[in-house]
Amino acid sequence: MFVVIAVIGALLAVLVPAIRVAREDARRTQCSNNLKQIVLGLQNYHDTYKVFPMGVMHSGISPGGDPPVYAALGPSWWFGTGPFMEQNNWYDQILGSQRPGGPAKHQFCADDMNAYMASLPRDPNAAKTGTPRLSLFVPFYMRCPSSSLPAMDTAAGPIALPSYVGIAGGCDIDPNSQDYQTSGGPVATGLVAPVSVRVYRNKAKGTGAAAGGIVASSGMLPPCQQLGMIECPDGTSNTMMVAEQSGWLQDQNAKIRTRYHGDPGWTVGGTGPGGGFLSGTRRVDPVPLLETPGGPPQPWGADCWNITTVRYRPNLKRVLGATPLPGCSENHGINNPLQSPHPGGLLVGLVDGSVPFMTDDTDLALFLRFAIRHDGQVMKNTD
Repeated sequence: MFVVIAVIGALLAVLVPAIRVAREDARRTQCSNNLKQIVLGLQNYHDTYKVFPMGVMHSGISPGGDPPVYAALGPSWWFGTGPFMEQNNWYDQILGSQRPGGPAKHQFCADDMNAYMASLPRDPNAAKTGTPRLSLFVPFYMRCPSSSLPAMDTAAGPIALPSYVGIAGGCDIDPNSQDYQTSGGPVATGLVAPVSVRVYRNKAKGTGAAAGGIVASSGMLPPCQQLGMIECPDGTSNTMMVAEQSGWLQDQNAKIRTRYHGDPGWTVGGTGPGGGFLSGTRRVDPVPLLETPGGPPQPWGADCWNITTVRYRPNLKRVLGATPLPGCSENHGINNPLQSPHPGGLLVGLVDGSVPFMTDDTDLALFLRFAIRHDGQVMKNTD
């Protein structure tokens, strides 16, 4: 009897890890397929309009000034790609929610849309089951199957949180750039400058809403700007457009076990203005399109959801806490590191539709070059 138990125990010790590995491989494959579909949706958008959608946009000018132009929130790139991802159901409902009066005087208002979605009929058993009440608004391709981050901004909705983020650009590839220095002078732990003999300096960048944040316009989904394939001179196989942001962030102090949201649609406090996969930015002028070669970012400071400017190495987790790294925050942290629950690295979607796996030890300068569309360098995929 004891021999049989010992044999069964030995078999379980061998099989259980193998089953876990097989499950993770399947999840990673599904995550890769999600990114392929997302990029395909963006490509189909480009085929129709000859440009990609803005990474984020504001809601336009209100003729009556109600509310002020800086108050209303516009959509993210997720909204425009809806019809190209077989999501006409929620896309049409959202268009129908833009009613006269108040913020809806704008071309589009995510605040109105969020309120509309929150008013839709609920599953009466949602409070008991803890399941999202608006599963219609959680398209499967927006969620990494390995991610343990919540699917909605509260336990029962109403706004879905994506696992993937658009790439607005990358910070300077220059060891002497101010992008890798704190205001106090010394370089913070985790804020490491890239090492490269081929320097790249952003021509356009602005400050982010999170302290010390930098919003660059050197990627394919920048704020308030539409770009076409022709504006990707590095080549579609050398440029990221979307990537994972699907894992928890951690405290810089290893003794503190607090987990923090790193997902691109999260807003601290749950339901309210902003947040969710459809939220973009507010109108704050000028947007970061001014010429700033090699200099500090132009004052901007607008909230941005669903896009990121790459500044840190892949899967850097310990960025938050009492003194978060510059540009990192649970609430629209524009420089939150790209990160993933997949062991050893993360998946990124390139403009050509390929989905390489970037390992945790990917050189930062190389990683930045994948985020920048016109740095002049050609790289080889890591996977």
